[in-house]
Amino acid sequence: MLCDSQALRSHLETVAQAKTFLNHISHHAYQQEMTPYVASSAGSHMRHVIDHYLALKEGIDGGVVDYNLRHRQSDVAKSTTFALQAWNDIEVWLVDVYQNDMQAALSVLAETSVEASYINQVSSTLGRELLFVSSHAIHHFSLLAIIVSLQGQKTHALFGVAPSTATYQRAQA
Repeated sequence: MLCDSQALRSHLETVAQAKTFLNHISHHAYQQEMTPYVASSAGSHMRHVIDHYLALKEGIDGGVVDYNLRHRQSDVAKSTTFALQAWNDIEVWLVDVYQNDMQAALSVLAETSVEASYINQVSSTLGRELLFVSSHAIHHFSLLAIIVSLQGQKTHALFGVAPSTATYQRAQA
């Protein structure tokens, strides 16, 4: 199955939410850790989300996506400017990648144990992994919303809200 324009639009919506967040957070707030409530900064969470998109992007050609690949010392975690550039690049990549077959097979690697080093390997598809990175992003956006709320700031009402939750809320209105 080739490009599903609604699916692409939904992924671009996730990118737009990230960019809006980054355009409205100060450099200081982006780097500030809100311990003891949250042990990492907004920048660390944003970098983590971007790392997942990059792992998928980098893994497509070889057919192996390694979500263990992280860029923990990246400028993306420290600078909204670098993070915005990363999201701009992801946006361009998404438009391009949606020209591919969403059923293209991928092998996915991820550590699944905190007690011991263990890398789990499973079969997946490009379409499934695009769903994963988007859902993962939205999950972390909810943490970003918490972090900035602890700093006395607000985000858009739908930032970090799961699409199924938004659908439910619209039905209740």
